[in-house]
Amino acid sequence: MTSRNGCYAKTPDVVLRTFEEWGHTYAFTPSEPDIIDLNSTAYFIVELCDGRPYGQIENDFVATLSQRVGADIARSQFQSGFAQLLQRNIISASD
Repeated sequence: MTSRNGCYAKTPDVVLRTFEEWGHTYAFTPSEPDIIDLNSTAYFIVELCDGRPYGQIENDFVATLSQRVGADIARSQFQSGFAQLLQRNIISASD
């Protein structure tokens, strides 16, 4: 469950590996062993999740992408991507 008052960070045991030559970033989740291919949107959300509050993460994402796709689409992309990353345990609430 997403708390708009909570702070979020990459889940500590998740390993990210970027292959620039392939244009992909992969996340390995040892708690539920899986390798997940992150698109650029998902990777950007993970990068923003550095312990800051949900609202700030969302606002920073929207501010970065709104010029390109519009604020409503950027917010929708953020909310969808954030929920999927949370569900896959790539990001989690931080202390």
